Amino acid sequence: MKFEGILLDLDNTVYDYKRAHEPAIAAALQWLAAELEQGLEAIEAQYVACRSRVNKSLHGLASSHSRLLYFQGIAEAFGRFPHLLAGAAEDLYWRTFFDNMQLRPGCLAFLQSVGLPIAIVTDLTARIQFDKIAHLEIANYLQAIVTSEESGHEKPHPRIFELAAQKLDLPLTALCMIGDSFERDIEGARKLGLDCYWLNTEAGIIQPIADMGSVTIFDDFLQLLELVKK
Repeated sequence: MKFEGILLDLDNTVYDYKRAHEPAIAAALQWLAAELEQGLEAIEAQYVACRSRVNKSLHGLASSHSRLLYFQGIAEAFGRFPHLLAGAAEDLYWRTFFDNMQLRPGCLAFLQSVGLPIAIVTDLTARIQFDKIAHLEIANYLQAIVTSEESGHEKPHPRIFELAAQKLDLPLTALCMIGDSFERDIEGARKLGLDCYWLNTEAGIIQPIADMGSVTIFDDFLQLLELVKK
């Protein structure tokens, strides 16, 4: 085995993000529509606008993904002070999210069997990512975690990968990266010289092409286990 450690993305790699997010955002927006006495379409339109505004103004920061800020903007757009509405909507969102979140098939077996130290490398704020790991019950198989809140940068910035390597006490050249986002996970790590394993969740099973170099595509974690051990 040529690797001494693994950098592993969390969202939409370890679990299916859409499966958790879609019912969660639907529940939160429906609740806000009732509380604000507005049609659901109007609430959904404000959500898109508020999310876009927050993403743009806080680009590169973990807080750019804050559901609390999105919901705050919705409340304010309809003339309501946000302190109770935004917090309650966020709580509902995350309760529903966790109710629908589960490990991808084979992921637990991979974590249990790979036999290498693993650092989670993830965007978003630390507390919610800690809660996800607790809910998925995978902390015993991890040695470190770095969030974009902690590092001050989102992937693909090199700092987040470098900090994870420091926590594992391994050089970057001894690590591989596993993730679903080609731009954030794969390109970011590949620029630092890491071999990468790409879970391509959008295009289905495709064959690696010549210019992908050190990138290997996989479609399930049991397949990944064999690839990493080669």
